[in-house]
Amino acid sequence: MRKITLFLFALCLLAGVNSLYAQLPKYDHVIIVMEENYSYVQIIGTTNAPVLTALSKTKYTANFTNSYGNSHPSEPNYLELFSGSNQGVTTDIVGPASNAPFNDCNMGSSLIAAGYSFIGYAESQPSVGWTKGTSGNYYTKHCPWINWMVGATSDSIPINSDLPYSSFPDSLHYSNLPTVSWVIPNIVDDMHNPTGSSTAIQNGDAWFKKNIMPLVRWAVTHNTLVITTWDEDDNLHSNNIATLFSGSNINGGTYSTPTFTHYDVLRTIEDMYGLPYCGSSSTAADITGMWNITTSIIPETIVSNSVAIWPVPAKGQLNMKITTNAADKAHISISDITGRVVKQENTDLKSGDNSIDLNIEGFANGIYFVNINGTALNVCRKVVVQN
Repeated sequence: MRKITLFLFALCLLAGVNSLYAQLPKYDHVIIVMEENYSYVQIIGTTNAPVLTALSKTKYTANFTNSYGNSHPSEPNYLELFSGSNQGVTTDIVGPASNAPFNDCNMGSSLIAAGYSFIGYAESQPSVGWTKGTSGNYYTKHCPWINWMVGATSDSIPINSDLPYSSFPDSLHYSNLPTVSWVIPNIVDDMHNPTGSSTAIQNGDAWFKKNIMPLVRWAVTHNTLVITTWDEDDNLHSNNIATLFSGSNINGGTYSTPTFTHYDVLRTIEDMYGLPYCGSSSTAADITGMWNITTSIIPETIVSNSVAIWPVPAKGQLNMKITTNAADKAHISISDITGRVVKQENTDLKSGDNSIDLNIEGFANGIYFVNINGTALNVCRKVVVQN
């Protein structure tokens, strides 16, 4: 049932009606780079991480000082950023979780369902779609999408969305990147090993300079955002981690607000692309304040056609105001969450404002989708009925 609701919601988004989040830029590419196990104060401003420290000071990077991991140990944080939930995983495991494949909302399948693309790239991963467990310096626990990939579920992720980092486009082909991708360095290059050693930070910083800095420099002029963050801290700093947003349309600087967690990062990406909210992202908030609004906001096309529907929730009657810039004929249909059309009618629209009242007495309580189609209208609205 949830899958059908998400599918219908995705159809609404593809119809171009979800313009609620114009305050956020919509990037051609977002790349999330996940590092391991150090707090903000152990990375930014230290001699062990000169590259990341320098990046935090650039005019195209927002350096957030109040970003936090959700939990300990590592793996739940990856799942929380990817799906808004730890999915019942509270410790680090090898390979997919015992209760996988999960049948739950996640960043990857939501993007794909909405017509976008997603790929996770993991350094030292032995082959495409590898789910057998740890292999050398590759750890499955840092690739949350594999838990939706090991079987056919309503929210499954295709195997070709799980690639070794060797498949990551080179600097001449960054434009081939998917809409959203994750980059997972191996257990040495993500600062995890050697555990608790300054050498680990130095190794990770050097790897970042070689592999990610060229991407960041390209991102600045190619409508691309690179998010660099950590899963958790060292368990000694209240889980305060470094998070850097780098790329085009960023007002560089150090930001003490907002205070946010992985759930808010997920929510921001969901709102960028008009995706359904996964798990706890539904109560999270967008990360704002650093966008360069003079260039980052992609303007919505200004049209005089508009649709308003009320009350919310609806009871007994659904009121609609359709404003058009020319006379038109419209087909109005209401579908329940199974996709079954429960009411439909045709109407003539005049130029200007049109008031339409729909009788919904007898409708069962729940979620419905109102579709309005005409020559210049292609609108879908989700409504809640409480008779």
